[in-house]
Amino acid sequence: MKKALTITLAFLLAACGVVQPAQQEQPTPIVQTVVVVATTEAAPPTAISLPTQAPTFTPLPTETPTTAPTNTPEPTATTAQQQAVAASTDASGLVPVNVDNALGKGVFTNITFSSDKLTLQCFPREIEIKMTAALPEITRVEMYYRIVDAPSGLYPSEWMLVGNLGTDNKGTFYTTFAAESINPNFRGLDNAWVDFQFVGINKGGAAVDRTQKIERLVNYYKACP
Repeated sequence: MKKALTITLAFLLAACGVVQPAQQEQPTPIVQTVVVVATTEAAPPTAISLPTQAPTFTPLPTETPTTAPTNTPEPTATTAQQQAVAASTDASGLVPVNVDNALGKGVFTNITFSSDKLTLQCFPREIEIKMTAALPEITRVEMYYRIVDAPSGLYPSEWMLVGNLGTDNKGTFYTTFAAESINPNFRGLDNAWVDFQFVGINKGGAAVDRTQKIERLVNYYKACP
């Protein structure tokens, strides 16, 4: 039976012709574009040639330093100058003056001057004056002076009031008289005498009495004698 079917089928196929299987359409190929990026290879850096010697630099001009002025040493005093300075400040050379009580005229006693010299530019430039009141009613003392040119003694100045002396309130009176206390009109004299007179004053302000004029016991010098 099977054999008959096979033969029948073969005849049918022969009559109809051989049916060719449909040819399958080939798929369109996909073309992929490959982009090639050209890369430029960087050239290696050129080596820098270093100098074989260290570069030299020309120094900038600098300001010339100003030399500080040097102090010129003062000239050394000569032996004569040193002796003169020593003599001008040597208190041992002072000669005190003890005024005679007769010149105190019974009003003052023990009148003393610390030196018989008074100078404007040297030594001593001042003198100490001291005295004791001989009368108990004297409570204040006024001092006067005048300048007499030396050595002629022809032109005495007027008497000038210095002021009141200090006191210990026990009858002793004292003061310091400086060359600068002399009136400027007479300080320019190279040599002169300084005369003094003292007046005792009571509590009421009245003059009790005064000394004699104490003359030519103190010498004034503008410079060192």
